[in-house]
Amino acid sequence: MALQFTLSQQVARLLSGCPATVRGRVLRELSQRLSGSQPPPRRGLEVGVLRLPSGFQVSYRLDRERQRVEMLDLAGAPG
Repeated sequence: MALQFTLSQQVARLLSGCPATVRGRVLRELSQRLSGSQPPPRRGLEVGVLRLPSGFQVSYRLDRERQRVEMLDLAGAPG
């Protein structure tokens, strides 16, 4: 599933200060986690929190019908 991402202002501000490789890794890891998960039995929005392999924790809202993900919050950048 090819996902389209939108970012909250907080996430956009945080990622803009990161190297391009970090931004790409976060989006790739989140896409892989969400694409690999089973869709919920009912339609609508899925809201959740995931810890990515890179150490970031992402809050998201996923609309599987439209294949859109909104990143709501991003925390726990590796040190």
